[in-house]
Amino acid sequence: NRDTGAGRQPFPGNVIPDARISPIAKKILAMVPLPNLGSDITNNYASSTTRKKDSDSFDAKVDHQQSEKDRFSFRYSMQRPVVTDPGRFAVAGGGGKGFAGTGTNRTQSAGINYTRLFSPTFISEARVGLSRYANIAETMDAGSMASEAIGIKGVNLDRWTSGLTSMNVSGYNNPLVGFSASLPWKRAETNINFVNNWTKLFHNHTVKFGVDVRRIRDDLLQTQDAGGPRGEFQFGNNQASVPGAAVLSQANGLASFLLDVPSRFRRDLAVMFPTYRATMVFTYVQDKWQATPKLTVDLGLRYDFYPPATPRLRGGFSNYDFNNNTFVLAGIGGNPMNLGRKTYYRNFAPRSGLSYRLNNKTVIRSGFGISWIPFPDNKYAWDNYPVKQSNDYQALGSYGQAQSSPGVYGSMATGFPPPQVAVIPPNGIIAADTPYLLAQHINSAIPLDYREGYVKSWNVAVQRQLPGNFTLEAAYVGNHTVRAPVAYNVNAATVFNSGAAGRPLYQRFRKNTDVLLRYAGYSNNYNSLQVKLDRRFSGGFLMTTAYTYGKALGYSSETGGLWNYIQPRRSYARLDFDREHTFVQSYLYELPFGKGKPWLQSGVGRWVLGGWQLGGILSLMTGRPLTFGSTVSMNTPGSSATADVVGPIRILKGVAGPGGSALWFDTSVFRQPLDPDGKTPHFGNT
Repeated sequence: NRDTGAGRQPFPGNVIPDARISPIAKKILAMVPLPNLGSDITNNYASSTTRKKDSDSFDAKVDHQQSEKDRFSFRYSMQRPVVTDPGRFAVAGGGGKGFAGTGTNRTQSAGINYTRLFSPTFISEARVGLSRYANIAETMDAGSMASEAIGIKGVNLDRWTSGLTSMNVSGYNNPLVGFSASLPWKRAETNINFVNNWTKLFHNHTVKFGVDVRRIRDDLLQTQDAGGPRGEFQFGNNQASVPGAAVLSQANGLASFLLDVPSRFRRDLAVMFPTYRATMVFTYVQDKWQATPKLTVDLGLRYDFYPPATPRLRGGFSNYDFNNNTFVLAGIGGNPMNLGRKTYYRNFAPRSGLSYRLNNKTVIRSGFGISWIPFPDNKYAWDNYPVKQSNDYQALGSYGQAQSSPGVYGSMATGFPPPQVAVIPPNGIIAADTPYLLAQHINSAIPLDYREGYVKSWNVAVQRQLPGNFTLEAAYVGNHTVRAPVAYNVNAATVFNSGAAGRPLYQRFRKNTDVLLRYAGYSNNYNSLQVKLDRRFSGGFLMTTAYTYGKALGYSSETGGLWNYIQPRRSYARLDFDREHTFVQSYLYELPFGKGKPWLQSGVGRWVLGGWQLGGILSLMTGRPLTFGSTVSMNTPGSSATADVVGPIRILKGVAGPGGSALWFDTSVFRQPLDPDGKTPHFGNT
């Protein structure tokens, strides 16, 4: 039975007859070199490759003084490195080294500046700038019909799908042959900005105001989620075995490959070039007021405007609406190009600062400011179906052969069927109720009412000049992040130990996968004492000593997610970058030899020892926080468990010698999070 494995019989002598071995498999194995290291069936081949990098670059700048009041400048820079990293098995790639090919990264930067001096107290500067990079990477066999040449049909349809299909065989470093699914890629980012700053001096005020307009154009074509554009064949152990039989991974997996009985084959489809377009506008006004000879006051107000992003083409964004289990495509039917995201117009950010000189040796400084957080654009609605599509063909059971359609068994010999592309309805709304779409993990569900978060920052510092060219500064520095973006799983189970039944969307639509809302807003905070002792450069010696005692607490770092949705407050903890104590000591010392120094001012000693400096940096810091997990299944999708601690944690400070082992802390106090019956799980108390 090709679906269950029932009825399979071993070959005589456990040797596959030559007539049964796939001609395509023979051609592929001819690309794989024989072992050259030891006699084991694993770790028996070693080789090295040489990465090559060629780079061309140039810079140009022109300054032009039009008049005493007008000045222009123009600059342009270009850099074009080309990196080639050969495959383990040359143009066949493979050997576990998927990233092999050639990448070109062309970077350009240009700008025009104009400065106008209206009067000695009034000046304006305007500049237009452009920065762009275009990164294109391809496999070693890009442009070839390598899959077609060995007999695998339906793969090499154009240059994007050119090259050799990847072969993943159980028990081997994969791909056995072929390249990473991430290759090829086309990445580009273009940033265009216009800045205009004005400065006016009058009396004891320095007033500045201006505007900054930024246009963002991001492009990323990288079809890598389901085997890549050339696709992949997967050969498991079970396809050359029967239920209950013992298997040897290197043998049974290879037998499945030789017999051309894949457990799965799949590929990504490049139907849409994912893009991201956005325009941001920033304005500001600030006043530096010298209120008294001892007091300086800084006051400012900034305004940030973040209209929702759009794709370059209609249908370039697809948002998953978890309220009705549909995908909504931008710009199709009545759907707005920006998906209908709400625009906010009140992103004001006040800033203030004070500096007061108590006397000639002591200064007190303080400041407060608000900074808005733009939408993190590394994940957006270009990351969903049908902007990203794939065809995935699997077996009906763990011992079966993959099927491309009911009753049609797939193999290297039959190749890939023609690409099955999604049909877009006229209203641009796709019901996600098919088994294929229900099984999809949703990377980016964009809330239409997303409100940008912001950071409140403040500090108070005292600086004191000390004898011997030393300066001591002590400061309290803190911040509070309001609505920090957190990837929130809206389909996490809401009841402990409930399995799929506890997922909200499973109850409504039978959807049993994660759905990440990007983003929900949560609070983080940071408070610290920062002390710095500086010795100004004198007598050829400079030194800085800095110490920070800080604490960073929050629900998630950067754009990460929560780990506990049943007890969300438990996700509030030390952030993963938090270090309680940090000490940094740096110094620079000029050796006292040579011209202008006390010794060896001339002669051979000057030439040998003159002009030398010694410098060093010492950093000491406490560790980052640890989370002690558990292997117990919580049966609570979306949430994780921690271990139980049944006693005090003792620091043993053991250090292992060569080849040995040691414990830094006592691990005997940790237990699996189980009730007294030894079976029922709970979340753990760490």
